Amino acid sequence: MCGVLAAQERSQSEPFELNADSLTINRQTNLLEAHRARIVRGNIRVEADESVANGVDFEQSSQWRFTGHVKITVDTAVLEANSAVFMFDGKQLTRADLEGSPASFSDLAPTQQKPVRGGARKLSYDNLARTLELADDAFINRGDAEYRSCGLIYDFNKKLVTSGPTDCGVRFVLPQKPKPKTPPAPPPQ
Repeated sequence: MCGVLAAQERSQSEPFELNADSLTINRQTNLLEAHRARIVRGNIRVEADESVANGVDFEQSSQWRFTGHVKITVDTAVLEANSAVFMFDGKQLTRADLEGSPASFSDLAPTQQKPVRGGARKLSYDNLARTLELADDAFINRGDAEYRSCGLIYDFNKKLVTSGPTDCGVRFVLPQKPKPKTPPAPPPQ
């Protein structure tokens, strides 16, 4: 818990950097619009074709909407979607809701040999808990194992897959590894 609190304090003091091909700020409506936005704040990086925000004052609650080729990187995780909505509160990202056909994620921690990959039509990322809820045709591939359900949850801290709060059940598939083939016996002489 101390590590999470320290990371949150660090991210609150990190500068906010927005690069874009074009930018419009409307002071009357307090809307910010960016074309081909690239945003960096602490350990979070976001890229999208278009973005609209109802303010950049992270002291207050604000909402950012991203559309087109949305790519989010948080530590070892990469999330991709057609669209996303980010909620900021108290100087930090609290939640991100992503949609796609499917929206996807991958996570490759330094201790893993293969990345964990998954996707669904809807992803909800909780930055405080570091969990990702997958809904609507959810799947996660972890090593050789595959999980499928209408709802799954992936915990980035524990590297754990659990079923979501749904009544649809979970399909778990672990393929059998092929047995090594023994070479045919040599023909008699």
